[in-house]
Amino acid sequence: MEKKAYYITTAIAYASGKPHIGNTYEIVLADAIARFKRFEGYDVFFQTGTDEHGQKIEQKAREAGMEPGQYVDGVVGEIRAIWDLMNTSYDKFMRTTDPYHEKQVQKIFRKMYEKGDIYKGVYEGWYCTPCESFWTDSQLVDGKCPDCGRPVERASESSYFFRMSKYADRLMKHIEEHPEFIQPVSRKNEMVNNFLKPGLQDLSVSRTVFKWGIPVDFDPENVIYVWLDALTNYITGLGYDVDGNSSERFYRYWPADLHLIGKDIIRFHTLYWPIFLMSLELPLPKQVFGHPWLLTAAGKSEEGVKMSKSRGNVIYADELVRLFGVDAVRFFVIHEMPFENDGVISWELMAERYNGMLANILGNLVKRSIAMSNKYFGGIVRDSGAAEPVDEDLKETVLKNVRAIVAKMDELRIADALDLLFDIFRRSNKYIDETEPWLLAKEEGKSARLETVLYNLTEAIVIGASVLESFMPRTAEEILRQLNTEARPLEQMDRFGLYPSGTRVTGDPKALFERKDLKQLLSEVEKLSRESGAFGEEKEKSGAGEGETPESASEGESPILAEKKAEIGYEDFEKLQFRVGEILSAEEVRKSKKLLRFEVLVGEEKLQILSGIKSFYRPEELVGKKVMVLCNLKPRMIAGYESQGMILSAEGHGGELALMTPMRDMPSGAGIC
Repeated sequence: MEKKAYYITTAIAYASGKPHIGNTYEIVLADAIARFKRFEGYDVFFQTGTDEHGQKIEQKAREAGMEPGQYVDGVVGEIRAIWDLMNTSYDKFMRTTDPYHEKQVQKIFRKMYEKGDIYKGVYEGWYCTPCESFWTDSQLVDGKCPDCGRPVERASESSYFFRMSKYADRLMKHIEEHPEFIQPVSRKNEMVNNFLKPGLQDLSVSRTVFKWGIPVDFDPENVIYVWLDALTNYITGLGYDVDGNSSERFYRYWPADLHLIGKDIIRFHTLYWPIFLMSLELPLPKQVFGHPWLLTAAGKSEEGVKMSKSRGNVIYADELVRLFGVDAVRFFVIHEMPFENDGVISWELMAERYNGMLANILGNLVKRSIAMSNKYFGGIVRDSGAAEPVDEDLKETVLKNVRAIVAKMDELRIADALDLLFDIFRRSNKYIDETEPWLLAKEEGKSARLETVLYNLTEAIVIGASVLESFMPRTAEEILRQLNTEARPLEQMDRFGLYPSGTRVTGDPKALFERKDLKQLLSEVEKLSRESGAFGEEKEKSGAGEGETPESASEGESPILAEKKAEIGYEDFEKLQFRVGEILSAEEVRKSKKLLRFEVLVGEEKLQILSGIKSFYRPEELVGKKVMVLCNLKPRMIAGYESQGMILSAEGHGGELALMTPMRDMPSGAGIC
């Protein structure tokens, strides 16, 4: 029977610099999904690659004294090296500088123009260079780009526009009829409520202010908008041809089963991309999943913040691999990322997971089981049929969890699936404690029972390792090698007891993971940081005082030297009313990456306050907190809401914010003097 096709893509990485672990997470997650689909019996095509055009790259190349093509070749090599380091099983690495792609993009643009979906006009608005996006006054947040929070510039240029409104109703209908199209649901709601319902504006799809891009073949002063260029990689990489001469691969794998992308580019993939496909009269992808971000934190119990070179909190995959190994890093980034909310990475947490879950739960289980088979039976694993009731719960847990893992993977709840897998290993460890093989070995007449116990353990590990291959392929391979067997196909995992009785396991079991000493680990981290500037290539110089290095300014214990402001009199200070407020509710402002909206009780008065602390706190953890509030600030409109005061925060070296709270519990409304 012919295998069913499955096409999965990542977003193509922007070739402006080395990807950090937050960027690398996506390729690892996609690889786990692709491997599991192959495990399920699908014919998988897994595509990734690089987005290599645009103004930002043109600027980066100029700063480096290089031609753009030379610059992206170097960066692409670095990106691909990291993807390969992480043992990702992609089938095609796509580059938007590939001649075939560039030619097809020109043909796509021309077809859309001749169809009347693209027209020429003049664009004037606020332009964000890093995002390569124009914004209107109402779309800006605090006068800055609503996507990345960076400054924007007023720009006006001749441009070609795509008639987005022509297809908006059709797209809305598709979303309504296919609730699985945009996931998670919160991302779908954001796109519908913030963009589709207010009405889509025509989209500028060309630029004249830079040259590093694909020129419009009939108007070469214009280069094609980077997102029209980048998004089409998902079809050109399969061999799509505008003139109807597409490859067999395209017809087999399109439409895509899954576009896996970061939540920050969900708009481009769920609004612009489907409309472009409608214009080309092509089917839409079956699902777009906007995954959350991986944030960094100083300690395991601290809140994470977004990785940024300016903050000095960037962590790179190759540095993590040097300290933990490839599979441990793969495990961590998958395990720590919830379905919808952002995950957090810190050195302490990584060490805890490594020691607790990899070294103890998994590594110790495998080594103990093999060692006992060698000690008691010369390495021969045999089922003597001496079963007892306690065996049934182990068998039931293993088979039940495999079924549950399949269901979770179908829902793209990958972290939950990995947890269920480790429950198999946890249950196996518990089985050792329940059966006490060391006591059975001492009891006369219990040899057969001991053989069966060790056989059941080995069988559970084989099933677990076979599933583990999708997440930690080299670890799974090593486990199966030590047990002298091959991976179990999924279709055979409805039965327990298929490990060939009488198989000899390795006589020299190797530890899969050696425990890490946290103190030593942190010392190695510090050494790496000194050697290579890893974990933050460039600290924000504006945060350093005179005579300080940027590195010293980033350390939490060093003081912040601020420019002194002019003295004020008591009469000025008395104009400000500071009081204790209690946070009654908190929620995200959907169209902003920075803002949270609060309802704060100050005495008997309720104030609505917006604060740019979204990156540093989850709304739910702030409800009930007492905070310092500036109450008599003149209200102003922010992101469509009236903000009626200010919640006070302190700002650290890296731009991190901490709410100012009273040291003792004080009643709401208490004056601050």
